Amino acid sequence: MPLSRNKKITSRLFGPKSGSALILTMFIMAGMLIVAMSGTYIVFLGIKAGGIQAQSTKAYYAAEAGAEELLWELRWNGYAYSQLPGVPIFQGSLAGSEYNVYYVDFPPLIFRSIGEYQNSKRSVEIRIGE
Repeated sequence: MPLSRNKKITSRLFGPKSGSALILTMFIMAGMLIVAMSGTYIVFLGIKAGGIQAQSTKAYYAAEAGAEELLWELRWNGYAYSQLPGVPIFQGSLAGSEYNVYYVDFPPLIFRSIGEYQNSKRSVEIRIGE
């Protein structure tokens, strides 16, 4: 008889507890979900930053194109600028991007080329005669 009594006590102490495995599984799954969502968010931010960098680079190259056009005009045509500051001297578009070149100040001659692509703007400044 004492053997069966020990068996009952042992089964009560170490036997299966109803619901504990389910709760433990839920906590583990919630932790895994939090880690996965954090990783997804970090990857999403990286992709978004890469897209913004690409837009910014295209805007910069558009500004460079405007600056090159200004230098070409100065070199070969001796263009005399009588534009007021804030009024574009040159405007152009290049592969979906746009640029505007402005006269800024004298002396020295200062020009600013502003390139735009989608939501990004970049500028290049040219100083002549310093």
